[in-house]
Amino acid sequence: MYLTMDEIKQKYDGEWVFMINCTEGKNHRTVGGEVVLHSERRDKVIREMEQYKNEISRTYITYIGEIPEGVSVIL
Repeated sequence: MYLTMDEIKQKYDGEWVFMINCTEGKNHRTVGGEVVLHSERRDKVIREMEQYKNEISRTYITYIGEIPEGVSVIL
């Protein structure tokens, strides 16, 4: 089911999410998509993303919420 980023932020706060069939708005920012994987554990989402490697759509992975203390992020 397609959700906007606002809906995703409300539903998956504190989790990593992987989305397919994403749409983008101004400045090429993702504005929504279908959440197919989510977990508090990034490694679990990364591992399970393998099943979508042949997906022909725009995909996106992100952390929803504030980055926890002690976690480093590379952009």
